Amino acid sequence: MSLRLTIALTACLSVSACATVDLNEMGAQSKPTATKSVDVNVVQRATAKLVAAFSNRGFVHKDSRKKVRSATRVLLKGLEDKDVTASAPVSYASLATDKNVVLSDIRLASSQVEQTTKAAEVYLAMVPADKSVRKELVSLEKALIASREASMIFEDALLKTAGTANDLDYTSYKSSVNALRDVTNAFGDRVRESQMAKPNIIN
Repeated sequence: MSLRLTIALTACLSVSACATVDLNEMGAQSKPTATKSVDVNVVQRATAKLVAAFSNRGFVHKDSRKKVRSATRVLLKGLEDKDVTASAPVSYASLATDKNVVLSDIRLASSQVEQTTKAAEVYLAMVPADKSVRKELVSLEKALIASREASMIFEDALLKTAGTANDLDYTSYKSSVNALRDVTNAFGDRVRESQMAKPNIIN
């Protein structure tokens, strides 16, 4: 009887151990999926969407090397417009024939910039102070450069189709770009503050 009980207990323990191993393996397999889903946050998604939309619609040049080099700059507040638009193509402006179409594109671009700005503002307000926002900063810089390049292209298109670039929609677009610039600079400030705090943490 004792022998039978021992064998039964051994069998139960073996099954239990197998079940434990299987559950652990299942947990280990689910972790990469969870990690993968948070690799790209709301700021990076919004900026990628903006840059892709502007490129696809011809508001910026898809292969602008000047834009890529300029994206490495952290502070853009004092950057001259001519510095970021030197390589901007004239294709959009040269093809523009209808002011209303240009204004429609400007409104679309404004909406994209405003969404990106809002996403960045909310993210910065909620992200923990000790979390790095360097990746988000780089993404925002690219979006800002694309937005400013588009601003000059829109101006050229309006001058061609309407003879003036004083339209309210264009003024509103420039204001939205300035707001994107401000939040980009705020991310830059956060990155610099984090870098300055590192020596204090070590000491």
